[in-house]
Amino acid sequence: MNGLMMRWPEADAQAVPLLKEVGVGRVWLSWEAPGERRAFLEACHAEGVRVIAELNEVSPGRLEEARAAGFDGVAVAWLGDESGWRRIEAEQTDLEMFVLLDGARIGLPTARAWPVLRGGLWPGARRAEPGQASATQRLWLDSNVHLIAWLRAMFPHRPALLGYRPDEAAGVAPDQRVPFWTTELALVEASVAGGGVVVTLPEPFRKALSAAQEMAREAWASLVRTSRFLREHAAAFQPPVGYRVAALVGPLEECQEVLNLMYRFNVTPAVWSSAAPGPLHQYRVLVALGLGNRPQACRAVLDFARSGGTVLAVPASENESPWWRVAGLRKIKSEDGRDIYSLGRGTLIAYRTPVLDPGEFAEDVLDAQGWTTRDLRIWGTDAVIGLLRRQAGGQVSVELINYGGRAGEFLLRLEGRFGKADLHLPGQVPRSLRAAVRGSGTEIEMPRLPRVARVVLA
Repeated sequence: MNGLMMRWPEADAQAVPLLKEVGVGRVWLSWEAPGERRAFLEACHAEGVRVIAELNEVSPGRLEEARAAGFDGVAVAWLGDESGWRRIEAEQTDLEMFVLLDGARIGLPTARAWPVLRGGLWPGARRAEPGQASATQRLWLDSNVHLIAWLRAMFPHRPALLGYRPDEAAGVAPDQRVPFWTTELALVEASVAGGGVVVTLPEPFRKALSAAQEMAREAWASLVRTSRFLREHAAAFQPPVGYRVAALVGPLEECQEVLNLMYRFNVTPAVWSSAAPGPLHQYRVLVALGLGNRPQACRAVLDFARSGGTVLAVPASENESPWWRVAGLRKIKSEDGRDIYSLGRGTLIAYRTPVLDPGEFAEDVLDAQGWTTRDLRIWGTDAVIGLLRRQAGGQVSVELINYGGRAGEFLLRLEGRFGKADLHLPGQVPRSLRAAVRGSGTEIEMPRLPRVARVVLA
């Protein structure tokens, strides 16, 4: 799917050069948007930008109106059932279609439409709310990396797309002014995680940009640079995230916060659907969430433990059967809320109840790796999330997403011995960083970061 997607609230032909500059391939325009629709469509088409009509209601008649008006496609929110959607799809064969779905419906089978998850939080950093669990008392990051990871795991043959807006549903109060740079952050985290997002400019940002205010122009210029950088490195974001930790998961409501906190704590897990477990032998630690009704996944996890891996088995509900009780299981000890067993050459840690504190659980996963030999550790900032990947030719990359303004200098440690580290930043030529091997890992002193960076190690 070429080019980024962006919503625009009015049919203003003068905005088209901005859309082209930032790399928009599809612009979503509300059916009720004010302005000169025909002139806007003509200007977009002259620049090779496809225009998608975002509809509040969907009917065969409205789809035909959109086609006749010159739109290239439609985007509709769907709350109905599968049979109803099939009838809608059958009405049009020449319009590109996007269907916005909530988490419960995102698995809707579609013949032609691109599914888009409506959920998500407007990204950024804030101080933790009073009363949160102690393990999460740090700078709170509103992130959507876990949603992209889950979509890629559950639906590997279609793009992982998010469609949230800067509104109350995404955690933005009606009178709240979010920093202009958070729009860039929304694009960064979705792209780096291997997916996409329908970018929506907060209205104060758009108005300030139209008024040529300096802060808005600077934020837009940064967005243009970063968009170009993300397109240039797009192929590097397609290998699955993950290094030595993996998670087998099911429905979003069962795993959402667990995945979220694992990424926030830089566990950087590979995520696989429990309905179709991937090649688990390449990992050392495996999180198994809610596998009670997945016999194939249970067998794969038990084999993983017998072969020497460490499994953290967590039920999705109080009444989930203890699927891990098999021949050869030997209890080593019991701890608060969990029992630790040996199985074959490996270890199985069985939790007695569903996860109550995802932050504490993320620390358990880090502990299972080895606290000082975890895959990725970041000192000096808690506003940066890193995503580890194995790249072609034996290289390893870590993509760094900065959620809290310009991150100052900090220290990065990766497990493994590397002799070379190259830094890639938007708008700059790559440069080498000193890779210092210490023990079983490699430490890298990182400079100040903009919104995104890539470090490639060999």
